[in-house]
Amino acid sequence: MTNIELIKQLIKRLRKFSWVIILIAIGFAGFFYYMAKQNLLLYTSKATVFPLNSSSDNTVSSSTISNILGLSDAPKSFSGEASINIMELATSRRTRDAVAMERIPSMQNKMISELLIEENNKHTEFMQNAPLKMPTDSQRLINLASNLLKGGFQSKINKNGILELYFTNTNPDIVREVSYIYIDKLSSFYIDLKKKKAQIDYEFAVKKADSLLNVLNGLDKHAIALDESTFFTNEELMRYSLPKQNLAQDKSTVQSQYYYAVNNREAAAYKLQKETPIIEPLDRPEPPYDTSQKSATLYAMIGFILGAAIGIGLFSFKILSRFIGDELNKAIEKASKPKEPVAATQA
Repeated sequence: MTNIELIKQLIKRLRKFSWVIILIAIGFAGFFYYMAKQNLLLYTSKATVFPLNSSSDNTVSSSTISNILGLSDAPKSFSGEASINIMELATSRRTRDAVAMERIPSMQNKMISELLIEENNKHTEFMQNAPLKMPTDSQRLINLASNLLKGGFQSKINKNGILELYFTNTNPDIVREVSYIYIDKLSSFYIDLKKKKAQIDYEFAVKKADSLLNVLNGLDKHAIALDESTFFTNEELMRYSLPKQNLAQDKSTVQSQYYYAVNNREAAAYKLQKETPIIEPLDRPEPPYDTSQKSATLYAMIGFILGAAIGIGLFSFKILSRFIGDELNKAIEKASKPKEPVAATQA
């Protein structure tokens, strides 16, 4: 069978079963269309969070934003002051657990953890995820909801150094409520951490200044004790005082350290009283939300093409297998055929 004969037989057979191939293609198109419709319509909220500090300046520079967000170069060891990274706080388990424990009065005063599990179980139809069993233990309930939040929550820092928060869910009401609670919890935790850090810095500065003051008082007592001491030589009665140059030098050194510590103490006290950060959302997570869903038309076209290809392959298989078998037999016969002896050349 030549190649031309093969093509003619294939065309003839495909034309004979064209209606079956079309039915197979339509069947695949319908199946893919159904699968695309089973895909959930997702709603995604976006909130941009802007940090402010109580500075005398009316503007906030990029370096200030970087410091507040924890984007500046942090020290590589615990010997220096580590910055509080709001990105790490936003994606932390602590924040997610706190959000999962909150109740929403407008939604039958249910916990967010319960609402997330119920919403997940509404969409466990054909070829979807298995339904989640509602845990009776509160801690397991929060752990399960925390994992659901982790899958639907994203955060990033844009090119201007502003924090962007995204939350995705199939229920727009849950998207709105969870987004606002997430911002509130994040703000509360961040401010508490800043206050705690300022309190620790202040207490350390006070202890440092008090310690240096005690050293100064000890040096003064030592100097007074030397002044009140009387010493005499062996040859003749002559009163003299011991030299105190080293003592005066030590006092000068400690005194300069004490002045520096007092300045640090005052700066720490000012930071504790005045430098309270404020987290203010600029773009609030309000509708309309960004939606995403697989295109049913595109999936139907893909299914139609795939079904047609499968149908053509099924009805062409018999002819193609016969053609390949004939070609293999010819090759085997040719390989097994003995070669003719070569005529000897006459001298």
